[in-house]
Amino acid sequence: MLAVDGTDLNRPGRVEGVAVQVSAGGRVDLGFVVPDGGARVDLGGTTALVLGQDPTTAQPAVPEEFVDLLSYGEPTDPGLDVSEPDRRFEYSIGKRPGFPDGRPGMWWSINGHLFPDVPMFVVSENDIAVIEIDNSSDEAHPMHLHGHHALVLSRNGQPSTGSPWWVDSLEVGVNETYEIAFVADNPGIWMDHCHNLPHAAEGLVAHLMYDGVRSSFRVGGQRANQPE
Repeated sequence: MLAVDGTDLNRPGRVEGVAVQVSAGGRVDLGFVVPDGGARVDLGGTTALVLGQDPTTAQPAVPEEFVDLLSYGEPTDPGLDVSEPDRRFEYSIGKRPGFPDGRPGMWWSINGHLFPDVPMFVVSENDIAVIEIDNSSDEAHPMHLHGHHALVLSRNGQPSTGSPWWVDSLEVGVNETYEIAFVADNPGIWMDHCHNLPHAAEGLVAHLMYDGVRSSFRVGGQRANQPE
C-alpha cells in the first residue's frame, strides 16, 4: 500500500496473503510486484485486475486477514501536535426509537440525539480538534468528515504505531472506538456523517461548524431540504 485517501504512507512495506479494506468513499493506492507469468488481483465482487503477459485466471483464495493500518509502515512526525487540543468532541453512534418527521421507527442516534436535533460540533479557525468516535450500534459505519483530513490516533485505546494514517473516510466497526484529530483550516459548515448513504438518510448525520460562519439554508421546511 502506498497511500490512503490521497495521503502517502511513510515507508510502507511489502505484504503478502492479506487483503486491503476500503471503506465506502475511501481510496487506496496500491503497488504490485508482478511475478513471472503475471498475476490476478481481485478487487471485490466480480471485478479483477489482470497483470502480466500470461496471468492466471483462477480466482485466488480470499485472505482471512487485512492490512492493519494502525501499525503498517513506519512512524514519522505527522506535523500535528495533539498533546493539548483546543477542542474535544464525542461522537457516539447508537440506535433508538423515535418519530422524526412523524415517522415511527428505530433510527440512528448521535450522542443520544436523533437528526436533525443533533447539536453541531463548533470550532474556531486553526483549532486542533480531537474526536472520539464510538460505535455501540449493531452495524459498521464508514465515517466521513467533509472538508478535512483527519489523523487516526488510536483504536480501542491502542495508539497508532505505524505510518501517520490520514483519512477522510474511516471504517468504524461494531463496538470499536477511534480517536482522530484534525486541524480546523477550512472554514464552513461541513457534514460529518456515515458514508453508507442509507444510514445517513436514516439520521446518521452531524455537522461541523466554524465559529462565525452562518448559512441561509435550514433543514426541512417547505423545500424539504435534507443533507442526504
